[in-house]
Amino acid sequence: MLKNVDVGLMVNHLSAHNAIIKRLDMYINHVQNQQIATIIQKQMMIMNNHVQVMKQLLDPKQSTVNLLPIPTNVGMVQNLNNNLDISDQDIAVDAHFTASAMAKENFNSAENMKNHQVKKTHTEMALQQSTIAGMYEQLMNQLGWMSQPDVSTSEQIAALAPFNVISNPNLNGQQQIINPNQIN
Repeated sequence: MLKNVDVGLMVNHLSAHNAIIKRLDMYINHVQNQQIATIIQKQMMIMNNHVQVMKQLLDPKQSTVNLLPIPTNVGMVQNLNNNLDISDQDIAVDAHFTASAMAKENFNSAENMKNHQVKKTHTEMALQQSTIAGMYEQLMNQLGWMSQPDVSTSEQIAALAPFNVISNPNLNGQQQIINPNQIN
């Protein structure tokens, strides 16, 4: 028997999944880049699987539920038309954001769920969504669409400085400062 919180969270997830799948289906028919299309196809497949798994979890007659892995081989996607006024970059960014948000939502929900199987399954779903988000990140980095500037060593050390101060009760209210060069 499932707890009220588990059922409520899954019902909310089901409606969100259905709306996201529809948006991804629209994207897959307009995206030009085959690599983005492949990731979207994988994302749609896992989300459809997540819907089926949640329906099984909600079914009181169902005893065991298994989450399928992320598909490795998907077919080529034919672009049906390009009358949607959105670029491949915008599609990739939105699909990445969606996967990342779904991963966070599933992790957060899993923490609140009471049934062990429901909790475990949602954690696994979160990991799958996080993996999909990572695929988008890797591709967007390769295409130069995502940049995270590096900081210098001195900027990193400066960021650590406030955390290198340790109070020592033997110093009578004085503070002991650790040399940042001594940090391993």
